[in-house]
Amino acid sequence: MVEPTELRTPRLLLRPFTFADVEDVVAYAGSEGFARFMPIPNPYRESDAQEFIARCTLQSWEDHPFFAITREGRVIGSTSVRVEAAQRRAEIGYGIGRDHWGQGLMPEAAAAVLDWAFPTYALDKIFARAGAQNTQSWRVMEKLGMTREALLRSHRIHQ
Repeated sequence: MVEPTELRTPRLLLRPFTFADVEDVVAYAGSEGFARFMPIPNPYRESDAQEFIARCTLQSWEDHPFFAITREGRVIGSTSVRVEAAQRRAEIGYGIGRDHWGQGLMPEAAAAVLDWAFPTYALDKIFARAGAQNTQSWRVMEKLGMTREALLRSHRIHQ
């Protein structure tokens, strides 16, 4: 059984979300540009953060762990892994507030999650997806050592 856990990097603490994180989630998810490539409400309100945290805390870590990315005691983003155990693969997702872009924090957090998820779930592959215009996310994937395998046209509609 996979239990919620904490991961530490040189600059970050990744941990399960709590309802005390609502204000921080509103701040990062409501930051300029954050919702551009994310299927989240815009503007992002307190009720949206409460719903997000409820989903994160209720979701089983057996197949979809969510980590709050914290720096200096504040939640600045999130990352999760959607596990397909029968296929021995998972998809990583991530997002970080605009104030923290370009500092290498997202690759640092995602690398810690990859290092944890591969042995925890006995995975052969972890992949990520991003829109063709989301160059920042592509850069994160490159820093993680991922290889571009496909361009999925009309795969998902984002409104």
